[in-house]
Amino acid sequence: MEEITVEGAAEGYVELFNRYGVDYIFSSPGTEFVPLWEYLAKYNSQGKKPFYINTRHEAVSLTMAKGYAMATGRPQVVLTHVLVGLLHSAMELRALHADNLPVVLIVGQAWTHDREVHGGTPGAHYMSFTQVGGQPRVVEPYVKWSSTPTANVNILDILARAFDIASSDIQGPVVLGLARELMFEKVTRMRMPERKPRPSRIQADPAAIRKLTELLAEAESPLVYTRHLGRNHGAVSSLVELADLLSMPVFETPGYMNFPTDHQMHMGYSIAPYSAESDLILVIDSSSWPPWYPPTSIRETSRAKIVFMDLDPLQGKYPSYTYPADMLIAADSALALPALLEELGEKMALSPDKLRERRGRWEAEHNRLREEWEREALEARDDVPIDPRWLCYVVNKVLDGDTRTVHETITHGGLVSRYIEANRVSPGNHFQAMGPVVHSGLGQGLGVSLGVKLSDPGKTVVALEGDGSFNYNPVHACFGLSQEYQIPFLTVLFDNRSYAAMKQHSMYYPEGYSVKEGRYYGVDIPRPDYVKLTEAFGGYGELVEDPAEVESALLRGLEQVRSGRLALLDMIIKGPS
Repeated sequence: MEEITVEGAAEGYVELFNRYGVDYIFSSPGTEFVPLWEYLAKYNSQGKKPFYINTRHEAVSLTMAKGYAMATGRPQVVLTHVLVGLLHSAMELRALHADNLPVVLIVGQAWTHDREVHGGTPGAHYMSFTQVGGQPRVVEPYVKWSSTPTANVNILDILARAFDIASSDIQGPVVLGLARELMFEKVTRMRMPERKPRPSRIQADPAAIRKLTELLAEAESPLVYTRHLGRNHGAVSSLVELADLLSMPVFETPGYMNFPTDHQMHMGYSIAPYSAESDLILVIDSSSWPPWYPPTSIRETSRAKIVFMDLDPLQGKYPSYTYPADMLIAADSALALPALLEELGEKMALSPDKLRERRGRWEAEHNRLREEWEREALEARDDVPIDPRWLCYVVNKVLDGDTRTVHETITHGGLVSRYIEANRVSPGNHFQAMGPVVHSGLGQGLGVSLGVKLSDPGKTVVALEGDGSFNYNPVHACFGLSQEYQIPFLTVLFDNRSYAAMKQHSMYYPEGYSVKEGRYYGVDIPRPDYVKLTEAFGGYGELVEDPAEVESALLRGLEQVRSGRLALLDMIIKGPS
């Protein structure tokens, strides 16, 4: 156990962050963190990490950390102000928990108010910001682990443990309640823990791999569905190899880049037209967004055997999870897929001729789908307002394979997945900001875009935002941060002036008053001047209403971003009918 010399306890915390590879501390400021700021300033003056990012809003702190973790797989540190900051970031914390993303969140607090210790007595308002039983308890359902350290003698061990737990499978956010009295303590020596290796990854039971191998080898019409397999880049190449070996189609909800969209076995985004004829459905890494709904409906249309492979195939985070399964495999797909490939070997029951026939059938289907989608987009190219299919088609045309997209649209999510595929041919260039809407909530896309951009400043980042989603984002904080830290990205706004999903639910009253009177509550978004809002933060903006101008506007927006300037394109698209 190493002892280090420090000027104060907070310097020890900063040193541990440095040793654990923390690049950034994301924070909406709270005065209890003054000691940390002091020693961050010391480290930064020496060119040492971590660097501080003043996010101006707790939600942005969490979503930037989320984007950074999605892009790198590494946890960063978030600081939130006493209680109110923690409560303000609860939705984003739940999103991290649901999508198994690692973040170390530290919430400040104060326990003394009568000058008992140095750094105490911060003000009367701090008395109302305390929480009986400690602050982490208010968000415990949304975190993997929490603690409230009471002394500096072992606090570095506790901080190290927070990083270890956040990073180990199954990954997730952790929360520490950290008193300002501890941060202000004037210690000179601290005990630095020996860093533990990461625990071994979760490998499937060999018997389960053998059984799945038999099922795959014998299946006449197997198919695969995934949502976030691409989080681990190594798993993508293994899935490609498996699909090639078995002539097996792959379907997805693209939370990440999971499978090359130009591969002939990429079959799009809905298994519904194909599940009835399938005899084996393998669902990999799709815990929070399975491929059909309602859960048991698949048994009404398909006799396929159903296999779920996931780090937690039982999905303990949900009170109800009634998806039927014939086999549940707990495994890291990046380990399980190579094991499957090795086990398959010579066990294929189908003849080479049968496999070639199967491949030819799916290749034809792949081409048919793309031709149909292109035809639909081209038929709508002159529609005014702009048809979202045409918008997505042109976005795809102007993107290169190295551009990163962050997706936060709702009613147009299927079209975004279907058409914007140019950058989804290699891992690491696509991220779904909000995950499934049912658990993550809106208002995360801009912060995730900032985090993704920060993780690799040389990459161009495009945020695909519905206007409803955009209005839930802390836009001023995000655009101000982009301006202050020179983190430019392009927002393409799918502006249909409405929360279209709200209007769709009028189907429950097809002859009701809303339909008769044309009164759809909770639907309309009177359009502000989004261009001026962008310009207020030194950005570039355009209002685009002519479908013929979509491509040139996109090229101008990308040019501005690549020159270092924030940009937004307000695309006026068709509203809900």
